[in-house]
Amino acid sequence: MKNHFYLLVFIALAGCKKQPVISNTGPVQPVPEIQFLLTSTTNFGKFTGGEIYLKMTGDSAKGVVPVVSNQKSFVLSFIPATANVKIGDVVQQSGVTVNDFTKPITYTFTNAQGVFRSIKVSVTNFTGIPVFYLTTAGPVVSRDVYITGSLSVNPNGQFDQDTSAIPLTIKGRGNSTWGMPKKPYHIKFNKKAPLLGLPAAKDWVLLANYSDKTLLRNSVALAIGQQFSADFTPHYRFVEVIMNGVYLGDYNLTEQVEVNPGRVNITKMTTSDTSPDAITGGYALELDQHLSDTPYFYTTKNLPITIQSPGAITASQLTYIHNYFQQTEDAIFADNFADPINGYAKYINVDSFIDWYLVKELMKDNDGLGYSSIFYYKDRGGKLGMGPVWDFDLAGGNTDYSDCKNPTGWWIRNAVWFNRLFQDPAFAAKVKARWVTLKPNFPAIFANIDYEAAYIDKSQQQNFQTWPILNTYVWPNAVVLGNYSAEVGYLKNWLQTRIDWMDANM
Repeated sequence: MKNHFYLLVFIALAGCKKQPVISNTGPVQPVPEIQFLLTSTTNFGKFTGGEIYLKMTGDSAKGVVPVVSNQKSFVLSFIPATANVKIGDVVQQSGVTVNDFTKPITYTFTNAQGVFRSIKVSVTNFTGIPVFYLTTAGPVVSRDVYITGSLSVNPNGQFDQDTSAIPLTIKGRGNSTWGMPKKPYHIKFNKKAPLLGLPAAKDWVLLANYSDKTLLRNSVALAIGQQFSADFTPHYRFVEVIMNGVYLGDYNLTEQVEVNPGRVNITKMTTSDTSPDAITGGYALELDQHLSDTPYFYTTKNLPITIQSPGAITASQLTYIHNYFQQTEDAIFADNFADPINGYAKYINVDSFIDWYLVKELMKDNDGLGYSSIFYYKDRGGKLGMGPVWDFDLAGGNTDYSDCKNPTGWWIRNAVWFNRLFQDPAFAAKVKARWVTLKPNFPAIFANIDYEAAYIDKSQQQNFQTWPILNTYVWPNAVVLGNYSAEVGYLKNWLQTRIDWMDANM
């Protein structure tokens, strides 16, 4: 890791595109240039290597201290050192005044003619994104056994967050991803707590994205899910993970798929919910060939359905949801399946199915065809819906062993239920109409990719120093391009081709 970054950018206030500021002393006055910087001599022991110049963008100046530390108190210097700079009414002395940069600070710079400019200054640690410090009682080597520990969070000025130790337990998670060198994890707080601006909960997931060399596919897909209003799409944050003093890499923090307000927000059942009304919901289910959860049942079309919630399901509740799911499948494959009253629409939330479908089909998720991470829900008194969307590291052209590597051709449409649903012209028409409604927002997908790639730029550099795989095939990469920007470019080109093909063939 380099000991210093040179981010020299002049705050060219005179050259900005805003209208010039007119002082009360006469004609228009240009605002002189100023530079903000951190020096190792005035911040002794906090970093080495000389100087860190802050980068100016608009009315904000940002600096990153490339040290794994929670240190937030720094002395800022300016050029010229005699510049009139204040925070509120407090005069700032260059190279002398200490400030706490836990949150961004607004500085006011005024020249001799009284012309001023407000500049929001932030100083962050390491790579500039939030940092998770995990301490555990022992190594985390199992997907089944929890290890006790605690979490300290450095939000790096981006979120309000209590950084004191949060007691927790942690274990591994995932199927094929657990077998990779960079491991994903499931953390469970001892009691509910908010995390990086997300609602309070106990259960959280750290996705490693080892085989996805953009580190973006899961976040891009979840952002699309939110844009498409797919039911209960999880939120996410990029974080650095350091466990027991060892840097593990760039991770996606996401919300665990679970019945909970703010997540899968349906009725949470208990064992006493057995009356004719109460037994109707809510249930969270997963089509999962791994049969990772029990109990489970198979449909007559041989779909393996596991019960996510309720966890302590009674025999009568299991019988109810098994029967309802089977009745839904029977209706989909009945001769009168397209009947709007007595066909499949009697059992499923059609809009929910369509939004889930469009996200998965656009990303051409390999496992979404009928393998795993295909979630359903049924609320009390409601129909069967689909969601949340989940698990996209093997999507977006990142699979070499199936047709998913190609951005053309239908995929999710070939799944057992969807293949039948698309035989109903009314269903196909609703899918097309929803696609047309969403099309004007598609440029935001690519703007988001560019934004997030820039946001994690320093993080991806650190990640691939720890995991030097950009020139190496990692199962199941469709391409090996050798550098990060090429990987991001490949994803963007693949998605654009995918959108164009779907639009032409919808």
